[in-house]
Amino acid sequence: MLHFFIRKVVQGVLLLLITSAAAFFLLSSSGSDAFTSLRENPQVSAATIEKLRASYGLDRPVIERYGAWLASAVRADLGESFYYQVPVTGLVLVRFWSTALLAFAAIGLACVVAVGLSFANVRYRSRTLSIFIDAVILIFASTPRIVISLFSLAVLVSGAINSVFLLSTISLAVPLVAILLAQFGQSLNDAMHEDFIRTARAKGLSETTIILRHAMRAAINPALTLFGLSLGALLGGSVIVETVIGRPGIGSLTVTAVRNRDIPLLMGVMIVVSLAVWAGNTLAEILQLVNDKRIRALEAE
Repeated sequence: MLHFFIRKVVQGVLLLLITSAAAFFLLSSSGSDAFTSLRENPQVSAATIEKLRASYGLDRPVIERYGAWLASAVRADLGESFYYQVPVTGLVLVRFWSTALLAFAAIGLACVVAVGLSFANVRYRSRTLSIFIDAVILIFASTPRIVISLFSLAVLVSGAINSVFLLSTISLAVPLVAILLAQFGQSLNDAMHEDFIRTARAKGLSETTIILRHAMRAAINPALTLFGLSLGALLGGSVIVETVIGRPGIGSLTVTAVRNRDIPLLMGVMIVVSLAVWAGNTLAEILQLVNDKRIRALEAE
């Protein structure tokens, strides 16, 4: 386990270094910055703009600016937002926790629906239920998230449901339901044909007990992998959902940062999201180690 944690920490550090360097150089080479739009204002002189750029260090070479940013980031100081004029660290963390709560609610909802339908499908073997599940997977997977978000917005405006959090959760959960239902449902169905299931039936265990105690444990590893990957997808999907529905979070904050060319804010968002994705993947691997002794044996070699 010590080797596992060391490997994951090294991977995390390399991920942050590579993504932060790539993002910083790409953003800095875009040919514009937070003060470019001021050139269109006749009341703002070129000298004033240059003073503003100098005060924020935008007149220095890119490598020097990245080095200064990296040194500050190591001390958990991500600088000050050009647009909001507040420290980036506090602003990003507040918005991130808002989106993280939404993401975990969406994961929870998707898991309940996917596990519940998968259990019912293998327990009752109903052709009608199987057709319904296939239809859910097809419709949920093929509907763009922006369409789901616009539908949720229409429901919110109509007053049928007044909870922005609930509608945002559903909008994020719908595509995830399709993915989890397809993967977990197939894994659970395959597990029901394994030899250890036939042995459990021979012992006289009820079908419900066999599914809950044996089949689900065998089928859960692929779902755990999807859990780690889905966190990044949910954070990315929050850009659309939060912008359309109008919920403040990391997604809407990203849009604001891009529109205003706020490099410190964009870098802060990128760092926090990268850490969240790394943490999600690490947690998924830990859960797999706990659930499957074969993986623990491979990790120990």
